[in-house]
Amino acid sequence: MITRALVLGIWLATLSCAASAAGASSKDVFERLKTLSGDWHSTTSGGATTVNYRTIANGSSVVETWTMSPTRQSMTVYTMDGERLLATHYCPQGNAPRLQLVATDAGGAHRFAFLDGANLQNPSGSHEHAFWLRFDASGTLTRSETYIRNDASYDPARDTGGEESFARSK
Repeated sequence: MITRALVLGIWLATLSCAASAAGASSKDVFERLKTLSGDWHSTTSGGATTVNYRTIANGSSVVETWTMSPTRQSMTVYTMDGERLLATHYCPQGNAPRLQLVATDAGGAHRFAFLDGANLQNPSGSHEHAFWLRFDASGTLTRSETYIRNDASYDPARDTGGEESFARSK
């Protein structure tokens, strides 16, 4: 009986967490991003990628700086625009797509989709077209990015990115 009650309690807590994650507002997600301040490292075996989060401009922007190698960095700046949460990604390829938070799914992944961007004229170039991030219960952060060619049409069934998880370093 105790086991059944414990299982039911865990199931209800999980269901409650998923429901609250799915109902997260843009402002909620932005406030959660602010709590990531500090350095994070890839948990992938041999993964050298590090990510730094910091809040700037009197709390109105969160800067996410990725270092993939000593000579390769990118940056994404998150900011609220009214009720919308926007992310501008400054890519090593020299472009700057803007993405908007469009949904938080039942699994807690906050999904961003392409809105517009700068320096996307080269048809053979590519850009970040979608990404999601999830704050895991274990304290890790998981992210997936999808890049497509500048002249391609996005197909979410075909165009999927690989997941990478990060743990706090400092």
